[in-house]
Amino acid sequence: MLYIFDEIDKLGNDFAEGMISLLSGERSAKVKNLKLPLNKKTSVIAYLLLRRALLEVYGIDEAVEFGYAEKGKPVLKDYPHIYFNLSHTKNAAACVVSDVEVGVDVQQIVPVSEAVAKRVLTDEEYSGFKSSHVPDEYFCKLWTIKESYLKQTGKGLTTELRNLSAANVPSKMIYRGRDYFCCVCGPDMQIKHLRRNDIEQQHN
Repeated sequence: MLYIFDEIDKLGNDFAEGMISLLSGERSAKVKNLKLPLNKKTSVIAYLLLRRALLEVYGIDEAVEFGYAEKGKPVLKDYPHIYFNLSHTKNAAACVVSDVEVGVDVQQIVPVSEAVAKRVLTDEEYSGFKSSHVPDEYFCKLWTIKESYLKQTGKGLTTELRNLSAANVPSKMIYRGRDYFCCVCGPDMQIKHLRRNDIEQQHN
């Protein structure tokens, strides 16, 4: 199940502080160390999406703690049979849970230079970028596919993105938001799009 929230701009700067009690000790410490209100909000939202997913899909209602696999991929310490992944960008956050390995990435569509595109895209993809009428969207879509796949496999950015063709990434699902792309790599799944009231009333 994929959970998405993209109304972060509608949340006040004091939102994160009001939700601290719903976080794990580790997540709470991380949020408190962040300087920018936006970063605090996105970090809190991503974790709250995880709590929501674990409650609705697995009946787990607690502030779960993370462990970390060999290359840094987060896992649930007390629930190793449940796989999850988190991602967030300026105004959107996403969480995916599954019974098998999954990866998710969400990225805001922003202007991209040709130099960056050339470092990230294969030769064929770069040609598509150059000829696209919406190159920034084209790039963002491919980036989320590649990043979600690397997060699913646990390889992270140790893999050279230019050598990975987005077209060859298996079992991917792409969601286009108002100003972002989200991609999940894993089995077919449903999308649950949460709104501001869903978040603010969570666990009340």
